[in-house]
Amino acid sequence: MSSPTPVTTLEADDLTAQERARSAARARRAADRERLLQSAGIVVPFLLVLIVGLVLVPNFASGSNVTNVLVNAAILAITGYGMTLVIALRGIDLSVGSTQALSCCVAATCVNAWGGLAGVAIGILVACVLGLVNGVLVTSLRVPAFIATLSTMSVFRGLALLFTGGAPILIADAGYKSFATASVLGIPVPFLCAVLLGAGLWFLLERMRFGKHVVAVGGSPEAAVDSGIGVQRVLLVSYVIAAAAAGVAGILLASQLGVVNGSLSAGLELQAIAIVVLGGTSMAGGRANIPGTFVAALLLAMINSGLNLLNVPSFYQYVALGGLLVFALSLDGVQRRTMRRALEGRVS
Repeated sequence: MSSPTPVTTLEADDLTAQERARSAARARRAADRERLLQSAGIVVPFLLVLIVGLVLVPNFASGSNVTNVLVNAAILAITGYGMTLVIALRGIDLSVGSTQALSCCVAATCVNAWGGLAGVAIGILVACVLGLVNGVLVTSLRVPAFIATLSTMSVFRGLALLFTGGAPILIADAGYKSFATASVLGIPVPFLCAVLLGAGLWFLLERMRFGKHVVAVGGSPEAAVDSGIGVQRVLLVSYVIAAAAAGVAGILLASQLGVVNGSLSAGLELQAIAIVVLGGTSMAGGRANIPGTFVAALLLAMINSGLNLLNVPSFYQYVALGGLLVFALSLDGVQRRTMRRALEGRVS
């Protein structure tokens, strides 16, 4: 009986190299599929809604409606940028609507008392303090993000109602109120703000060390700790940025409306989560897609505008939002399963 031919060290090295090459190829195919699903997840619905709106909705392409869509999308997108950062860290911020309401009310009061610049600065500062509260709860007190921000959602909303006494605050500063309606070369100023802020945050996430830390913490907090990354610091800063983004969006919203109250932005958290996930940011963390969030905000603004122009009752908009959120979460699940199977070699 002949003995088996021994495998030489050179042959073993060749087998190892081949296996590494196959693993790298599987990883590339998985990444390609993931990018394709991310793009299709937002581009296809966006194009469908745009075409349907242009064909079936009266005045959908009118100048006033386009401006309205761009301004509303910009305000929602800025809020979504902050939520993108938090969700990329496997967290969530359910208090963004309440944060926006309270910062809006404080800003409006300060605008009436001391002028636009002071009001804007104080409003954003208040939002940052609220974000710091969320961050401390999550990092220092170790409260799960869902529970922490669900609690502060109620607390911040109550503070907004107490601050206003349940009455609306009229903004008297004409210059401040005209900011949201101003334009540069025909492009609304809030839309330009959303583009610039989005570009800045994209650069932070893609090119700066902090962005690399966000991806690392979201991908594997344990591995990030072993790598020496300050996980708690990254979380704390991210929650402050998320609240600040909600505050900036609130400043623009107050300028657009000219009047604010403690009930402002109720339900904003669901819209923000929907556009973030639909835009390609995974609820499992480790992946942030700022451009996708921006396009998804445009999509939601178009849907709301189209329903309004068709005189569809407002409660149907909640149905549309819920359906969009279910679609986004389902797509996120498909992306994760596809990625996992591809890495395991089950996808050819």
